[in-house]
Amino acid sequence: MEVTIKFYYGFERYLRDNSNKALNLQLDSPADILSIVNRFLPKEFIGYVGMVLVNKKIANFDYQVKEGDMIEVFPVIGGG
Repeated sequence: MEVTIKFYYGFERYLRDNSNKALNLQLDSPADILSIVNRFLPKEFIGYVGMVLVNKKIANFDYQVKEGDMIEVFPVIGGG
């Protein structure tokens, strides 16, 4: 199964090529959002995830991804 994931606003620094491009992932078995995000972000940073979109709709960490899903991960954004 193939899905796409994209990180925004600072999270992209944890990607191997340090880019803000979407990455295509091949998954050998069913996976939820949390297990996929844990592949990229240090575990202590999971609390800084403010919103996850799957196909432009808000999703929870326990959402089971499906073939072709587009996952977008946004951090908590603070203001002053």
